[in-house]
Amino acid sequence: MKLTEHAIPPQKTGEGDAPCLVIFFHGYGSTGAGLASGLPQILPEGLKDAKIICPDGPVMCWQDDKGNHGFSWFAVEDMLDAPDGAKAAERASAAAPAINAWLDEVLAREGVDESRVVIAGFSQGASMAYFAALLRDKPVAGVFSLSGGGLEHIGPPASRPPVALLAGERETGHYSGAPVAMKTQVFLDRQGFRTDCVILPDQGHEITPAALEMLARLKDIVVPAAPASDAKKPSGPVPPRDNPRPPGFHPG
Repeated sequence: MKLTEHAIPPQKTGEGDAPCLVIFFHGYGSTGAGLASGLPQILPEGLKDAKIICPDGPVMCWQDDKGNHGFSWFAVEDMLDAPDGAKAAERASAAAPAINAWLDEVLAREGVDESRVVIAGFSQGASMAYFAALLRDKPVAGVFSLSGGGLEHIGPPASRPPVALLAGERETGHYSGAPVAMKTQVFLDRQGFRTDCVILPDQGHEITPAALEMLARLKDIVVPAAPASDAKKPSGPVPPRDNPRPPGFHPG
């Protein structure tokens, strides 16, 4: 699979910094270009040392006579009025192998391994990030799911990366939002995942500076710093770690 990519280069670098990738999947009907143009306006300091890649989903789901269009990660047109978590999970699972094949190509091209990659997403993109990461044989450094749906319907995971589940306080639907995020945390904790759940106060279904601050905090926790002598070398695997949640992700 070849996905059109839109990159946000690191806005700051320092001696000793190792490459870090954040792969950010857009929501249903949006584009990677739109995400890449909007994120820099609200990017926190903690993400300015990372390269952020915002791909377009593989399925064009709408287009108007002016050439505007939007993409989807998997078909959901038949459940826009009545979201179905189990059905979405089935389709996200089916889409995951092709997304992971694309991710393999990105890692090889960028010269990094999974220990330097955080997969993030919003809304349908959050579902795709979650399913792709958990169905990937080798765990990525971390997963950031902002307002994802159908998460508790995933089948047996292939790997267990740290998972950050976020939703707005005003998101109270049965398919995605705060109730789903909290239920999914319990579901993952029972399977031995390192998981945290943050419900963002007074937030709806949106990407906000507060949400990106949480992404920056996750990135700083799960992506290890490299010594200066290794600045130009791809990093090695992350050493095995215990299962408790990464400390400091949930605001105290």
